[in-house]
Amino acid sequence: MRLEELTKREGDSITIQWKSFLLRPQPESRTLQDFTEYTKSWERPAGLEPKAGFSTPWSGESAPPSHSLPAAIASKTAATYGPETWQRYHNQLLQAYFIENRDISNSDELLQVAEESNIDKDTFEEVRTTNEENFTKQVFDEYNEALNNGVNGVPAVVVDNRFLISGAVEVEQYQKALTHYREIRHKENNE
Repeated sequence: MRLEELTKREGDSITIQWKSFLLRPQPESRTLQDFTEYTKSWERPAGLEPKAGFSTPWSGESAPPSHSLPAAIASKTAATYGPETWQRYHNQLLQAYFIENRDISNSDELLQVAEESNIDKDTFEEVRTTNEENFTKQVFDEYNEALNNGVNGVPAVVVDNRFLISGAVEVEQYQKALTHYREIRHKENNE
């Protein structure tokens, strides 16, 4: 939400490149009760980003997601359809998880999100399965790159591949940071 607003304000002067970060890289079994208790921690970020519309705590019948990898691979799959389609899928995936409390580690749910994003489910599944090994490698490469850059959670933004902004910050703070980092880059280029 905030990065979309930042893009609107900054225009072509910035490029945002989304990368995978796995909060749960490996499958992990959790009870619905334990996961529901965990999602109470979403109240703080939900309060900081009212446009996001978090539903907290987790409610409904869906089991908790087992891990992050299936959704990250699905996101890579959606990206093969172009940036606009990826953005629709990304937004719908966030809605499915944070608002509708759906298990986005479940392949049927990920296909449903594709359909809700106006992507043909059968084609989506074919692209996903054909490229799964490559997408998995890309996801883990990006995850390891993030860890090497000091990222240990989300949200996190890395500017110019070297300046880390960690946590949810207001758009104005991103703009101040960009101004500061541009000044640093300008000084370095003029020395």
